[in-house]
This record gives sequence, C-alpha cells and structure tokens, in this order.
Amino acid sequence: MVEIASGESLNAACRAALKNLLSAIADTKLLLGYHYGEWTFGTPVLEASIANCSLSQTELGHVRLLHGILKSHFDEDPERLLESRPPREMAGVEFLDRELPDWAAVVAATLVVDGALTLALHSMRESAFLPVRNVVDKMLEEERYHAHHGRGWFRALAGRGEAPRSTLKERVEAALRSVEIWWGPEGEPEDALLVSEGIKSRSNSELASQLRRDLAELAAACGVELELEGTAQFDGWDPRTRRRGDSSVNEEILYHMRGSKNQIFKLT
Repeated sequence: MVEIASGESLNAACRAALKNLLSAIADTKLLLGYHYGEWTFGTPVLEASIANCSLSQTELGHVRLLHGILKSHFDEDPERLLESRPPREMAGVEFLDRELPDWAAVVAATLVVDGALTLALHSMRESAFLPVRNVVDKMLEEERYHAHHGRGWFRALAGRGEAPRSTLKERVEAALRSVEIWWGPEGEPEDALLVSEGIKSRSNSELASQLRRDLAELAAACGVELELEGTAQFDGWDPRTRRRGDSSVNEEILYHMRGSKNQIFKLT
C-alpha cells in the first residue's frame, strides 16, 4: 500500500471523494454533539446526564480533529464549516435534522447514528491517507464508551414494558433508515474509489450490513423485533450532502448550535 501524506498527493477524484466523506462525518458529529449537549438535562437518571455531557465533548473534539484535516489538506475553512454554510450544504444524517423528541430517540442516535460513524472510522484504521490514519485510533478508543452507553440504554428501555419498547423500536428503525440514506447506494462511485485507493478497507454497503447485523443481534437478545431490511431509495442522491432532494437541518438548530444570538461576543 502506498502511503499518502497530504491531500495534494491525491488524484482529483479521490481528493473530492475523501473531502466529502470527512465533511459528512464531521457534520454528523457536530449535530450529535449538539443533541447530546441538549440532553444533558431531562434524562431518566442523573448518570445519563453526566454521560451525555461527556459524549457531547467527545464528538465536538472529533469535529475539531476532522476540521483540522480538512483545513490542512483540503483548503476548507473551519469557520465557514461551522458558522456560515447554508443548511442544505451540510451532510449530516437526517435523523439529527430536528430536535430529538424523547429519550428513546437519543438512545437511537447513540446506538445507530453514532455507531454508523464508528464503523466508518474503523474502515479507515489502516488508511493509505496518513493524516486520517494518525487520528482514527484515538477517536475509536473514545467511541468505545459511546457504544457501551447506547447498548446499555437499549437493553434498559427494551425491558421497561410494551410502550417504551414500542417507542424504542420506532426510533431505532427511523435512525437506521436515515443512516442507510447517508451511506448511499451500493457501488456508489466515490465510495468505490476510496476503497480501491486504500483510503477505506470496506465499502459503505458492507458497513451498512455490519450495522444491521449488530442491531439484529442486540435486538434478539432483548426481545425487540426490529425491521432491519434495507429499503432506502436513492433517486437524486447527492454525494456531497449524502441526501436526496433538498432536505436540510432545521434552521433553529443551526441558530442555537452556532450561538447566533451571541455573535458580538465571539472571540476572533
């Protein structure tokens, strides 16, 4: 495997594909960080509040790492990425576009969305692109707790009775549908290129199958019947936003996430 030390050493197509992927992971982590932070209060127990605070800090730390790579190797401005992009340019998982309505939705975000990002990162542990490979192990080590937290709360809610279990099932299936769209269609050209160039070890369709297998195993152990078959449609899917059509993150979430009402206090 030829090791690649900088973005300038990538061919144009591979450079664009990797930039899109790293931006999509960073955007999703940014939204996860926001939602985890929002749910620092209102959790079922105090320990969950503390955990969510920690999860939020971790995700935002990962955003900084990824934005650093995007700045150094892909000529992206982190300030623009955080503060001034139109909502339709963001490439986060659609499940995070709106407020998470209940604790089951937070658990689904942790288990499914956060889990999908972890699989994506794991596929780059041995990446030919050294700037990514050099930070992935640190990120994965921190994500281990996220997986433990999500699986633990899935088990807890699954054992709370019919109503909590039904809501949990609904939220997890909705999160999975959004993640399937985010992965993109099987054989998607940019993803295939990243695999062929050694940037990733596994395709998105392989990662999606792994996620479904992991969820199926957990659900079976907890007595939850999840509908896990992939049914996503990809007409009009855009590799830059990882979306179909013109869906986008809610403006109010961006307003609060960016601290828009405190612009005069921003440090430069």
